[in-house]
Amino acid sequence: MKRSKISLVATLLLAVSVFILYASPKDKIAVSVIRGPSGLSSTWMMSELARTSPSEFEFISVAGADMVVAKLLNGEIDAGVLPVNVAAKLYNTGAPIRALAVVGNGMVKFLTTDTKVQSLADCKGKTIYIAGQKATPDYIFQFLCAQKGLQIERDYTAIYSLAYPEIAAGLAGGKISYAVLPEPFASQAILKNPAIRTPIDITKEWQAATDQPDYPMSLFVARKEMIEAYPDKARILLDSYRASINKAIEDPQLIAKLAENLDLGVNAQTAIIAIPKSNFVFVEAYQAIPSIEALLSVFLKFDPASVGGVLPSKSFYAQIK
Repeated sequence: MKRSKISLVATLLLAVSVFILYASPKDKIAVSVIRGPSGLSSTWMMSELARTSPSEFEFISVAGADMVVAKLLNGEIDAGVLPVNVAAKLYNTGAPIRALAVVGNGMVKFLTTDTKVQSLADCKGKTIYIAGQKATPDYIFQFLCAQKGLQIERDYTAIYSLAYPEIAAGLAGGKISYAVLPEPFASQAILKNPAIRTPIDITKEWQAATDQPDYPMSLFVARKEMIEAYPDKARILLDSYRASINKAIEDPQLIAKLAENLDLGVNAQTAIIAIPKSNFVFVEAYQAIPSIEALLSVFLKFDPASVGGVLPSKSFYAQIK
């Protein structure tokens, strides 16, 4: 009984703190941006809103998605970008977040120096270095191999022990012959070793297997309370992000210059190479439900817990007027 009372008090305190946070006017809407190439999609938005609305929005650079999760949950930020499955799991486990837009589509590449490999079927018997165990590259590759009758461990060996830059360096140095890597690391390896090929088009294989044009990798999300309390500012964020991505696609050199002045950890030369390969897109989440659910269904197949056990309900997808 005592424990129940303590839990009730804790819940009420949390509810009161959230009410106070959003019932009274906020000084600024805080948005996190992950340092590195993925943050380049936000560069124009960061610069423009700092110029036009400095008293309404602030941007906080973070090292990775785990920090975005932590800051969303403790209310330190109001919005940020997460991997699709991470956002779904947060929602399914009760976190007060909503999906706003897909801001990055598939950019996973299969790379090899083996001229005999021409298709997924040729991966049989190979040892393949894969970036990120239980992440999108891993499950996408497992799913596509399964479509061709190949099963991990039985038909090919997956190595997960190396980080993205280490796999890229191993490919470039000839120490690794087969790898699955996202951009821009794939292109970085190819630039250093022209013998590296991409004979298997992961996106085309996905299209054939799912009848979806692409698979989303990055999802812009926001706290539910912020969306409800400040729908006008949520709309400004969405419109600014759309413009930011369009500007990155149209003028990578401009974005590269802007990025050097922001806390993104990317120099102009790296940014110019990364932007065209990063597959930045902008599709509001409610319009991307089929592609999001196709990807999450793959996660459900291999590891239901990675998305919270079920597909998110339709209330996960915000529709802001």
